[in-house]
Amino acid sequence: MTSHSQIRAASKITAPNPGGEVRFAFLLLDGFTHLAFASALEPLRVANEALGRPAYGWRLLSETGGPVTCSNGMTVLADGPMQPMGRGETLIVVGGRGSRRQASDRLLGQLRREAVRGTRIGALCMGSYILARAGLLEGEDCAVHWELADAFAEEFPRITVTRAAFTLGRRPTAPGGAVAADMMLHLIAADHGADLPARLADLMVCNGVRSPQSDQTVSLQSRYGMRNPRLVKVLRFMEQTLEQPLTAAEIAEAAGMSIRQTERLFTRYVKMTPMAFYARLRLDKAHSLLMQTELSITEVAVACGFQSSSHFAKRYRAAFGVNPRHMRVVGAPAAA
Repeated sequence: MTSHSQIRAASKITAPNPGGEVRFAFLLLDGFTHLAFASALEPLRVANEALGRPAYGWRLLSETGGPVTCSNGMTVLADGPMQPMGRGETLIVVGGRGSRRQASDRLLGQLRREAVRGTRIGALCMGSYILARAGLLEGEDCAVHWELADAFAEEFPRITVTRAAFTLGRRPTAPGGAVAADMMLHLIAADHGADLPARLADLMVCNGVRSPQSDQTVSLQSRYGMRNPRLVKVLRFMEQTLEQPLTAAEIAEAAGMSIRQTERLFTRYVKMTPMAFYARLRLDKAHSLLMQTELSITEVAVACGFQSSSHFAKRYRAAFGVNPRHMRVVGAPAAA
């Protein structure tokens, strides 16, 4: 069996053939996120068109070699099963909501062996969970979706979780979505310089190429369509204190205003009271943890500042129409 110390020792990435075709293998897990996969693949295709030659090649793998169903229900045919990578080939594990516990011990062993061989192994979306379970991310930075970052850090305390847009290096990771394209454009830049990725972004009608240090989420000003600096300050403070919610007086103090002034500010810009908006933030986070993690109902309640699981269940049902346990089972409220 491959040890974690062997994996960490194999830190040098096998270099691709200079001037030759750079190869990628995408390991698709059942339920993988189609948006992240397409966002990673398309820059390679567009690069080939822009360069007028097959500078990049790729193949699609599944654990068994059979077809894989992605997040939107489409079925993708794999080129074959997981197998040893070629020299200089990069392996990208593409996961989705159901991928967290999906990989078999056999697949984890294959990933560890590839790491020892010096293969560059990355992950998109919840593929990072698979690399973490294989022990390939210890001592590495890992870009995890902002909804899952806290739960991931708790489960894998030896991994440095970042909420940056993506990471590079020998373990490139992207939290999913369209940011996978930015990660791939940076990998292309390492082969061809910065001018080509900028050109590719234009061809794909992207608004530039994000840096790894970019935030995953849009700014509070853009998200809520507001520019009032006091309100933005309070909203940021609220988002940072969901586990231990503040009182109305503490919220007002953070804004540097009286409770009445704060209520008028929220009523004008947000169309609800500060405490109602705060409760919505906590319930939205609880819903994300409920659907995206394996935390118990009680753990979700505590993480979002509810006094008890029963109190949480009551508030959740009022907001979403079903109790949290039912939502976790069926994935959506029952039809009226």
